Amino acid sequence: MNTRFKAVAGLAVATAGVVLLAPAASANPSDKPCDISDLTASVTPDSSSAAGQQAYVIHYVAAGAHTNCKLQGVPTAVTFTKGSGHSEGDGSGIVVVPDDPSGDSSVPVNIQPGKPAESRILMASQAPVTFVPSVVNLNLPITDGDTVTVGWPAGAPLKGKSVEVTAVSAA
Repeated sequence: MNTRFKAVAGLAVATAGVVLLAPAASANPSDKPCDISDLTASVTPDSSSAAGQQAYVIHYVAAGAHTNCKLQGVPTAVTFTKGSGHSEGDGSGIVVVPDDPSGDSSVPVNIQPGKPAESRILMASQAPVTFVPSVVNLNLPITDGDTVTVGWPAGAPLKGKSVEVTAVSAA
């Protein structure tokens, strides 16, 4: 037992056995699924994608100082469009598939201020450009997920005939 610990332990015993402990820091995980009002979503290019892949990161950030909710799974109903995001030159020819169709690797991610989450859109980097969207529409990865429209990076192309979407993970 080191000397510093002995001194603290002795002090605790000397104060009639009363020991006050500071509350432990915890994330207080939420069972409340996130909804559209809990999050701010954005998309940026991912410069760290694997060889042969091009990726974009979907960021999920707490919208308020008291946000505490969870996301789990893969965004669904993902579509790419031009304009404001609704039927203005859509990229419906792009097939969107989850990178883990079984969802076995999906774990809940708690979203709080300073604790964002992310998922990725992956495509083959050498495939030909097939569409340049303005926005991506997706359902949040929750039961009966809300649809959110997120600005797509200006001029960033989709390549190939299909893209993969990853499950939400801690950022």
